Amino acid sequence: MAALRAEWIRIWRNPADTLATVAFNAVLMIGAWFLLPRNWLFEWTGPSGFALALAGWMYADVTATNVLAPDRERVLAALDDRDALGALLAAKAVALWMLIAPICATIAIAVGVVEQDWLFTAVVVVAVALCPFGALAGSSLVGVFFPYHQRSLRWRWEQRARWRTVVVRWLILLVVPYGVFPALSVAIAVVPVVLWRLVRPADVHTRIGTADFALCVALAVVISALMWVAARRIAVSRIQRHEPLVAYLRDRDRG
Repeated sequence: MAALRAEWIRIWRNPADTLATVAFNAVLMIGAWFLLPRNWLFEWTGPSGFALALAGWMYADVTATNVLAPDRERVLAALDDRDALGALLAAKAVALWMLIAPICATIAIAVGVVEQDWLFTAVVVVAVALCPFGALAGSSLVGVFFPYHQRSLRWRWEQRARWRTVVVRWLILLVVPYGVFPALSVAIAVVPVVLWRLVRPADVHTRIGTADFALCVALAVVISALMWVAARRIAVSRIQRHEPLVAYLRDRDRG
């Protein structure tokens, strides 16, 4: 709880870091949902897919990947305490989840009110609430293996002579989250979806049924939990055993 409380304090003291990023992604996704051609969109669960797609976009940014450098003081202080380090990383994922999951769950419920399909809506809420944890933990590995310090654009321009590490590397790490979180989400969903397609009747061309969707979500939750555990262990081991990473975190001029 102490780690989670500290993370909440960090988020609200620096709203431009997490809150603004999450809000921007939400606006971006909502605009795409209503403006792009319908056949470009995620329709596997019909209108209820809006909540799932919104959650995916809100999570898919540097708030989920660059977990070490923005909070380097607490990370460095916890280096010799494996449990504290694990709690710190978990708190970052949980705090982000607490910002996003209630919003997306509320939207899913609102869609359920319109569609009058409460059981299906309940399954969507479970999917929105539980499935992202594995992808969040996996996404954080990007920041564990490739962190970057939050420096102003002016500073990066002044340091442009080191363009590979200060500019190019930074730009790549800004874009990568938009692919990493969705890719991990697909990895979580691929087995349930493939199994459903293998066993569904050949004449079924409508959206997935509630019972089938519930089974797919249950399997996805299990896969997400396994991914969470594996990613957390990899992250903690990497941080504690990799001296170059520690040296990087201690020097903000590394970019």
